Amino acid sequence: MPADLLRRKFEHRFDLLDTDRDGYISQADFIALADRLIEGVGEAADSPKSRALRDSKAHYWTSMTRLVPAEGGGRVSRDAFVTGLAQSPDPSKISDMVRPSVEADLALADRDDDGVVDMSEFRMLLGAIGVPAAEAEEIFRALDRDGNGELTLDEWLEAAMEFFTSTDASAPGNRILGQV
Repeated sequence: MPADLLRRKFEHRFDLLDTDRDGYISQADFIALADRLIEGVGEAADSPKSRALRDSKAHYWTSMTRLVPAEGGGRVSRDAFVTGLAQSPDPSKISDMVRPSVEADLALADRDDDGVVDMSEFRMLLGAIGVPAAEAEEIFRALDRDGNGELTLDEWLEAAMEFFTSTDASAPGNRILGQV
């Protein structure tokens, strides 16, 4: 059962990353995802936040391919992605992979630059990847562990780490990217 939960989460993550729906992910998919997020929140394509987000997604790709080696053509299949991550949930490697991306996601979502993300900012970011507004609000409330109406970097990172490593079906981070 715990392995099934991880596989479902990794399959969901793969589906979000495979922006061209060809059954593989590549660095181009990561950049396309970044561009979708940038457009979704209305950020200028050449802004420092946009450049940081694209850089973070390139880092994510490079770090991920250390855990799940790319196949021919610099791409990774769904099965290789899911199996590779399921076999290597080393928290330090996962953290190295996701932390820059989470930092850049938070900065992009933080439209008023106050260092935290409120519900409307979170809803806008998740809307860019197709999460319905009502679901994004539910996710926000689950991730906002102190209930203050803001997501901090620490709360977002904790959720991301739960997504990649937790086998607890009730862990709030399981839904960080929408319904699994």
